[in-house]
Amino acid sequence: MQIPGKLSETTLGDVLGALLRARVTGLVRLRETPAIGAAREHRVFLSRGEVIAVETDSRVPVLGEILMQHGLLDARGQRRIRQRLTAGTGRPIGEILVEEGYVSRDVIGAALRKQLRSKLDALFQIREATLSFHVACLAPACPVAPLQPREFLRGRPRARDRQGSRFDYRARRSATPVRADNRRAQALSLLGLDETATVQEVTKAFRVIATKIHPDRHMHASEAERRAMAERFATISAAYHTVIG
Repeated sequence: MQIPGKLSETTLGDVLGALLRARVTGLVRLRETPAIGAAREHRVFLSRGEVIAVETDSRVPVLGEILMQHGLLDARGQRRIRQRLTAGTGRPIGEILVEEGYVSRDVIGAALRKQLRSKLDALFQIREATLSFHVACLAPACPVAPLQPREFLRGRPRARDRQGSRFDYRARRSATPVRADNRRAQALSLLGLDETATVQEVTKAFRVIATKIHPDRHMHASEAERRAMAERFATISAAYHTVIG
């Protein structure tokens, strides 16, 4: 499939939207050539048009940072992870966290999806790069389900947004109230918010609730109590990701 050769001629949102409609499987390469230093290459892996992995050396939160941001990994757990890594383990951090009993696999999965979206967010900040699409490619192992179209297309900059002034995705997303349909309205209600809530307010509300109810933070509770907390946390986590998208 042919795509524009330069990012300045289109946007990453337009490219991913076209590839989604065509339901293609392959790899999108973005190659930056800075005035100083070596060229940087970023890769977006697709399966039937859905994003399954992103490879970039752009600065994005590591798994431990994401968990701490959401109040799901305390300082003691962070120190323990550093000790394991210093000892030379080559295992993924997520596996270590689950093995040590700091978090559940569901929590790790949600954090990995957040990290994947963060990587894609970083690519949407690139202003100029050459673009190419390759069908024959070996995708990395995907520990999470592919991102849904709403997760990598909704609210993304498009070519039409360049008219008049340059598009600032981060500023627009953080300042604009979250719009709510019936499902989102219900999710916002579970978080104690209404349709005027901003993304920042949604994130803060989720962190506060998660800190209080996550079962990994109540190790001395009974099995029944921990099960109830796990169900409650799963509901709140689903509500959060419904709103944030």
